[in-house]
Amino acid sequence: MRTRACLGALVVVANLVQAAAPPAEPAGAKGKVEAVTLYRGQALVTRTVPVEGAAGRIELVVADLPQQVQPDSLFAEGGNGIEVRAVRFRQRAIGEEPREEVRKIDQEIELVQDKVAANKKRQDLLTQRLAYLAKLDEFTAATAKADLAKGVLSFEALEKTSQFSFKQRDDAVTESLKLDVEARELAKQLSLLQRRRGEITEGASRTVSEAVVFLEKREAAAAVLKLSYLVNEAGWSPAYTFRSARDGKSVRVEYNALIHQMSGENWDGVSLVLSTASPALAAQGPGLAPFRVTLAQVQDPQAKGDVSTKFKMAQQRRSEAGVKQQSASSLRDNRSFNWDMNAAANDAQWAELAAGKDLLALLRGESGAVTEGPSISYALQGPVSLASRADQQMLRIADSELPSRFYHVATPVLASYVYREAELTNNAVEVLLGGPVSVYLDGRFVGRGELPTVARGETFVLGFGADPQLRARREMVDKTETFQGANREITIKYRLVLENYKDEAVKVRVLDRIPYAENKADIRVTLGEMVEKLSAEPLYLRLEQPKGILRWDVDVAANAAGEKAKTIEYSYKMEFARTLDITTPAPAKMPELQREFDEMQERRMLH
Repeated sequence: MRTRACLGALVVVANLVQAAAPPAEPAGAKGKVEAVTLYRGQALVTRTVPVEGAAGRIELVVADLPQQVQPDSLFAEGGNGIEVRAVRFRQRAIGEEPREEVRKIDQEIELVQDKVAANKKRQDLLTQRLAYLAKLDEFTAATAKADLAKGVLSFEALEKTSQFSFKQRDDAVTESLKLDVEARELAKQLSLLQRRRGEITEGASRTVSEAVVFLEKREAAAAVLKLSYLVNEAGWSPAYTFRSARDGKSVRVEYNALIHQMSGENWDGVSLVLSTASPALAAQGPGLAPFRVTLAQVQDPQAKGDVSTKFKMAQQRRSEAGVKQQSASSLRDNRSFNWDMNAAANDAQWAELAAGKDLLALLRGESGAVTEGPSISYALQGPVSLASRADQQMLRIADSELPSRFYHVATPVLASYVYREAELTNNAVEVLLGGPVSVYLDGRFVGRGELPTVARGETFVLGFGADPQLRARREMVDKTETFQGANREITIKYRLVLENYKDEAVKVRVLDRIPYAENKADIRVTLGEMVEKLSAEPLYLRLEQPKGILRWDVDVAANAAGEKAKTIEYSYKMEFARTLDITTPAPAKMPELQREFDEMQERRMLH
């Protein structure tokens, strides 16, 4: 009876313990990364996760999310037989680093640290040996002195003791040198391993990130769930290689993507899409606030500052806030970025009100200049594998042949070198995004450049480096200065010389300039008669000739050097008040003039 009572009590206690125990954690599943959409600074990752078990409500844990996951970005999609109720993000502390690559480095670090400790122990023992030998020397010297005084000193014993001491010290020095070399080498190994670990685990902690998906499974059959999330530390940028043969009939463009992937998880055999858009998680569009204005005292024109610059900055701020608003996942963030968009639009509209007539045309041109750019997606063929690592990786997007028209450009007022250029037409790729360019001619690297964003059908200009077999120079032939009543006249004549050391004729665009004055009533510039006519290209006539830029499209014969060199002569006359002198714009004007120059170059390079 007593035994039965004890057994009964144990059963009751066991049942109580079982009832008091916390519920077991739902089973975790990693799933597999199947698809990735890579944006410029983030990536949208999609995992497929198998859902096993009977029909009913299931709390599914998707384990091992990467360190760079954005907690608010998680969402799930169910297939046939699965209805997703909610998705929750959580983190748990763990005892060791969850990633295998980091665990391997940790093991290597521990091994090196053990060797460092062993090296330190041996050095300590060596120090003790040397201290013992020092005491032994003191004892030997004292004993020898006493024996010598008594007349019983054994020179043979003293010699053996001294030789033993010297031998031990010599061995100790040799071992000390070896230990020092070993210690330095171990320190280098340890530093390298710690740097590698730091690069991999930057911003990470010893926690695991998980997604808890609450779903309803309607059938007992196996099903598949799709879990998607955004990660940081991932992005891509375009890079190009242009290759041309010497005949110049076409140029081969290799369109590549430089990948930055440090999300914390490897993408093995995934379907990859490269996108220029921004990941949009906000379901609601931006709201418009009233544009409120008040009155103030009339300001000095300078007090308003550079209206054009303020307009550009406002447009840029509006664009940046719009990108953030699209990716906002919370109502508070959505409204905050929405307000930033309205504040930037207020400043832009103020600039439109404050601008004079002379700036209205400029603002109209700039109103569409600051945009989010084209939203293009490139789906790469076949499965792609990208490891999470510090160095960049490269993938090929497209490889096409573009029709080209080669020529040379000489600007002797700036340099004696003559450069190769080609006009290329994008008839193969939907959009060539702006990015760095490496240029090759006949398999030889000739230089680097940068490509603007080029839509299909647009023509752009690409440089192919200096041609060492052509030279150009500019010579002032004559200058006269006269006075006509209240006016002063200056006439200058120039000669442009082109030398071609090739065995074939070449086409050259020769550029020079004459003075240009905003106020034509004060300074009148007249171009003289020329044998060689200026270019009739419409783009040049519209953009550059009105600003005083001269251009000739000429053919330079083969082996045209020395007396056979191609020459172009021209002259111009300036008329202005005799009481005044010619000067260049003030330094304060230079930033505005540089912006004008940049715009001229952009229009020349892309048309």
